[in-house]
Amino acid sequence: MFSKILLKLIEESLIPAFGFLLLKVVITLYMVNSLGYNASIYNVFSLEVSKDLYIVINSYILVSFALFCFLGIVYTLAKSLFFHKSHIQPRLTLGLYSYRVGFLIQDSFHLFSQALVWIIFSYMGFVISAFLYYLGLVNGYVVLLNSILCPIATYFYILDLEYELEQNNEEEGVYISQ
Repeated sequence: MFSKILLKLIEESLIPAFGFLLLKVVITLYMVNSLGYNASIYNVFSLEVSKDLYIVINSYILVSFALFCFLGIVYTLAKSLFFHKSHIQPRLTLGLYSYRVGFLIQDSFHLFSQALVWIIFSYMGFVISAFLYYLGLVNGYVVLLNSILCPIATYFYILDLEYELEQNNEEEGVYISQ
């Protein structure tokens, strides 16, 4: 059958995919209508605009997607630092359940798979923006922004993984010398 990890990654990829689709529609409608064209939700994927407007719209879409992915990673890493099941304080746990937001408390499998999906989407956005820049269909600042945000997100993800491994090793009595 299917792997548990693969099913979890597919489940976690639905939010970024839906978010990207929503960002594309909203930004395209806003940009096109603000510049005097007549666009609606029905023709947002089949608009005929000039190449200059196409470059501007693509650039805004990819910048918003890069920021969306980065915020998703930051949210996931914040949950990992403050609401991780293995090291959350009992008082905070009680408070979260009393406010009915106990879903914030998650285990390693959920948190790390969620962060991995956000990073994959972030790098996918980087590759797409670099390719579109090569074709001349986006501005250069989009690639620059992605080339800054992707390594930063990856660095903090790796730091979080190392922190969690260190916590698990200390609990088990295994100490890694550096």
